[in-house]
Amino acid sequence: DHTAARNFDLFLIDADGKNVEQVTDSPEFDGFPMFSPDGRHLVFASNRYGKQRGDTNVFVAEWID
Repeated sequence: DHTAARNFDLFLIDADGKNVEQVTDSPEFDGFPMFSPDGRHLVFASNRYGKQRGDTNVFVAEWID
């Protein structure tokens, strides 16, 4: 199944490899995450909500710790 091969989600993990927290849960590709310089926003690319196969959207989420 081609869709399953593209299933990537975002996780947050401490530098020591502990405290793994899943950030996204989508059957589509979520990747290339970056925090804003002030740490208040998470930006990532995703294929979710694409009108055509391969469409990529950019999402900006307010990061609340």
